[in-house]
Amino acid sequence: MRPLLLLPSILLVSSCVLGPEPGSPQIKTPGAIRGDAAPHGVSFGDKAWRKVFTDSTLRMLIGRALHNNPDLVAATYHIEEARAQAAIAHSAWFPMLNGSAEAAANYASKNAGQVAPGSSRHSETYSLSGMLSWELDLWGGIRRDNQAARAKLLEAQSQRDAVQTSLVGAVASAYIDLQNLDERLAISRRTIASRRQSLKLVSARRDGGVGSDLEVGQAEALLYQAQVVIPITERGIATKENEIRVLLGEYPGGITRGGSLASLGAALHIAGGLPSSLLARRPDLTAAEQAFQAATAKIGVAEALRFPSLSLTGTGGVISSELNQLLAGKSAAYTIGPQLAGPIFDAGRNKAFVQAAQASAMIALTTYQKAVQQAFQETADAINFYQKSGEIVTEETKLLASQKSVSGLALDRFQGGASSYLEVLDAERGLFTAELDLADARSNRLRAVVQAYRALGGGWK
Repeated sequence: MRPLLLLPSILLVSSCVLGPEPGSPQIKTPGAIRGDAAPHGVSFGDKAWRKVFTDSTLRMLIGRALHNNPDLVAATYHIEEARAQAAIAHSAWFPMLNGSAEAAANYASKNAGQVAPGSSRHSETYSLSGMLSWELDLWGGIRRDNQAARAKLLEAQSQRDAVQTSLVGAVASAYIDLQNLDERLAISRRTIASRRQSLKLVSARRDGGVGSDLEVGQAEALLYQAQVVIPITERGIATKENEIRVLLGEYPGGITRGGSLASLGAALHIAGGLPSSLLARRPDLTAAEQAFQAATAKIGVAEALRFPSLSLTGTGGVISSELNQLLAGKSAAYTIGPQLAGPIFDAGRNKAFVQAAQASAMIALTTYQKAVQQAFQETADAINFYQKSGEIVTEETKLLASQKSVSGLALDRFQGGASSYLEVLDAERGLFTAELDLADARSNRLRAVVQAYRALGGGWK
């Protein structure tokens, strides 16, 4: 029992912990998000995605994506993997106990002098034994390894949330693009119907001797200009539908449409909130922070390798030459005692491990700093995009109204013989472009909402 008397002093020494304590990185952040009209208000990113995207069809699509998307499923399994790794690291706190059972029949050689006079050449041996090994955390290496494993688990959970944030935004943006393509297709078809009527009018004027073949050719060119947009738009619709289906974790196919998304851009107020809340709300920043903490903890793990390790080891069991006496008291045998082992000369190997761990921690710190800067840039850009896209919609609406007026006046002047068909041609082209531009502007306004929501870390709660 003398070796066990060392245990109190061993436990006293084991209170030492090497390496820096993992913690949140301290970096400077701006006092407010650029362009935020309400820097101290409730952030738009705090809203649940179901309260942001109220259209029932879009909600259904997002729900299917959250259930089936392969990237999100894989991110969930990464959490399970990290949880198992944390359990492995936690097991190092406890003793390891292994057992074995053995039975052997021996036949000795007389010529080799293995058999004593009067003894039998035959013998049997039976044993049951257990082996105990318990490494004491002298330098805090096990503690640091557990801290690193827990940080990796939290990082995996945050990465999964970041995938969900991106997925919600991707499905919403793709669905907005799809509805924009539908609107462009409807505009093109209305324009084609109108231009066919114009072509009939010009053809009738030519046949009546009032018009010319040039005017008919111009009207035909105007019609074909609109018709070529149809297959281009239909191609874009099929591509966008396939994109959405892949986001849903499904094979390419059609997508059911819902109602209008106009309320998405009109009924919401985009506010960034406190800069500190952005750091806590964006899961990609949380993941980067946990990666830094894990890398910092690994420095202590590497430091501990440079010092001796102390283990309490022991073996015990029963050994007998007779099976029926194996469990008798006289068959018991054991050994127990501490074991100290450590590097004497390693040519700087363990020191290099420490240096590598320190460099990894600095890389993780700079990665976090870059992620924070990008987050503020994305948020500022998204708020500006949202604000300016509203102004663009207003101006495009005015432009369309003006183009409609010009188109009507040009047609009246042509029919009254006050101008050539060239004025009608220019006016019709301008009207068609203005209608398509307004549709795009409205779509950009809606996508600006999605971009701001994603930049502010919304969609994962």
